[in-house]
Amino acid sequence: MQEIHENSKFFKSGNSFGLRLTKSDKEKMHAQLGDEYEKDISSDGRVITFKKKESISKDTQKMIDKIFDEDSDLIDALKDL
Repeated sequence: MQEIHENSKFFKSGNSFGLRLTKSDKEKMHAQLGDEYEKDISSDGRVITFKKKESISKDTQKMIDKIFDEDSDLIDALKDL
């Protein structure tokens, strides 16, 4: 993965603050309005890392898959009620 090193401007928007991202940044991130990101800030405040949140965690998906596999007969019976 190619790293990007560019400057970004800090600004105020209403009662919030933000860092400006370019259209090119948005495209590289495959970002859409409403996407959620996890934010990690280093203890000295000099490094901020954003990670796009998955719509459902891998652990939750595994749990759901296990339930459907174990209880597939019951689920099939309930869907016809």
